Amino acid sequence: MNIADFSEFVLARLRQEFPAKRFEPGEDLATIRCGEVVFGLTNLHAQYSQSGLSDDEFAKGLLNSFEQMIELVEASASAIPETWDEAKDRLRLQLVSSRIDELKSAITFPFSDDVTSSVVVDGENGYAYVRPEDAERWGQTSVDLIEIAKANLVTASENLEIKVAPGPPTLAIIQTGDSYDAARILLPAIREKLMEVLCEDGSSEIFVGVPNRDFLIAWSTETPKDIHDQLAATIAMDAQRQSHPLSRHLFRVTKATIVPV
Repeated sequence: MNIADFSEFVLARLRQEFPAKRFEPGEDLATIRCGEVVFGLTNLHAQYSQSGLSDDEFAKGLLNSFEQMIELVEASASAIPETWDEAKDRLRLQLVSSRIDELKSAITFPFSDDVTSSVVVDGENGYAYVRPEDAERWGQTSVDLIEIAKANLVTASENLEIKVAPGPPTLAIIQTGDSYDAARILLPAIREKLMEVLCEDGSSEIFVGVPNRDFLIAWSTETPKDIHDQLAATIAMDAQRQSHPLSRHLFRVTKATIVPV
């Protein structure tokens, strides 16, 4: 299915599932618009082409993904604290799908081709994306906010439990359900803890998957290839089917670096 046919396929399914949202074609074949929000389809089309799923099977994950992305966009429009005193302790780092073009107005920094790192304000009912104008109003720079958000996430992770599946192979899993599990890959201290669990052979790097916002899984680079490939395939599938989808890729991780595989 080419990108034009895929765009029509996606648009038809979205209109059927979300009739009140008024999805429309974008300015080019690789986008769909919902009000002021533009959703890119290039990565999604690549996933469809490589998935081997039927249209109906793929549509189930598609609709779930868009439902979660709509929630993210609506959450980002929620009230941001007016004062710095209200905001500073609530800042967190977050990972979000790069398919939401509207988030280009938020404070972000690179992560991978399909996932963007961002700064958010944590709240009881979710989180809101911080924009450059918010930083200006608070008298802070974007770099300041990124560093403070990182420090706050470190504090929120002090009593973090890393679940260990003994295997073989040994798997390390972070799944607290606080909305920041995948984002913890951004913290050197967490990467170091994962390596302490997994690198008994003295190696200094691991593989990490973040298929959705609420799940991080890691394993040794010494894992046998057949098992490694099975884990990679499961992550790619979860990135299509689970709530709050992120990356279908694996990442080769050290304490200091995160490199897409």
